[in-house]
This record gives sequence, structure tokens and C-alpha cells, in this order.
Amino acid sequence: MNATIVDVLIENIRTDQGLLEQTEAQIETAKESKRQVVDRLKDYRRDVTVLLKYADDEQRKRIEELGFDFSESERGLNPVASLVLDIVMKAEDNQLTNAELYEAYVKTFKKKEDAFNYTEFNIKCRSLFNTQRLLRKKGTDPKSSRDDIISLNGRVLSKEDDKSAPKQTDVKKASQTDKKPANAKG
Repeated sequence: MNATIVDVLIENIRTDQGLLEQTEAQIETAKESKRQVVDRLKDYRRDVTVLLKYADDEQRKRIEELGFDFSESERGLNPVASLVLDIVMKAEDNQLTNAELYEAYVKTFKKKEDAFNYTEFNIKCRSLFNTQRLLRKKGTDPKSSRDDIISLNGRVLSKEDDKSAPKQTDVKKASQTDKKPANAKG
């Protein structure tokens, strides 16, 4: 009687091992199929991001119903980059070292753990440099980015500057004749 129970147990183990191999093969096939579909969806997202400007409101609505959110891509900034841009704009002379910028970013969180680490933070900010909204001037240590000077590209007009600055129509541009001496010929 023991031999038949053992034989049944051995047969059950063999059967389940075979089923396990079949199931694992099916899982691998399904994973590969999933990977292919995910890659296609990523390609579609890139395509839609590029072609969205040609879509009318109805097409945009249908695309958003498919789960695509384009509010971030229309702005062109992720939340970290938006926050960093605000920090730099509020900074004195619109510039900070990268370490100061990261510290200011971390201070915006109630818990430090909620902030990205320094490396991820820099990756999230890369779009600001790629679009040249911010400029990076290499610091004293070429191996570290913490000393790099991060500054706003261009100048931000404060409300006082905006009112006191002469309007373009009030400024006379020097013409070529204004620069010539009186005794010079035409």
C-alpha cells in the first residue's frame, strides 16, 4: 500500500513539474508580448506628443480618454523642473549653486524623504538646461556638479523695472549718421 501512495505522489510531482514548466513558458511568452505592446504604446505616446498640436479639440478629448495626460507635455516641464524654475526666479540675481538649489528644493517638502535624491533631482532638471531656460556654469571642481552656478537664461523684469524702464518707442536708436563725425563725408 505504501508503494502505491508513493507512486501516486511521484506521479503528482512529475505532473506538476511539467505544468510548472508549461506555465513558466506561457508566462515568458506573455511577458514578451506585454513588452512589445508596452513599447508600441510608448511609441504612440511619442507620436501623439509630436502630433498633438495638429489635433482639434474633439481629437484631444478622445486621446485624453485613452489615458494620455498632456498637461505636463504642453508646459514642457515636469513638477520638479517647474519648482526649480520658480526657486531660481526668486533667488537673488536669479542664480544659485547647484547644491543651494537642491537644498532649496528639499526645503519645499515637509519630509526630506519625499524629495528626490541629488542625482534624480538633477535628472529631473535636465529639461531646463536642454531648453536653455537655465544655464550651467561649471564650478571649481570639475568632478562635482554641486559647485556649478545655475542661472536663469535672460533677465526677469521686476514690477518696478517694468514701470520705470523706458518703452521701446521712447528709446531712440543710434543710426549710422548719428555716429559719424560732422566733417566726415556721406
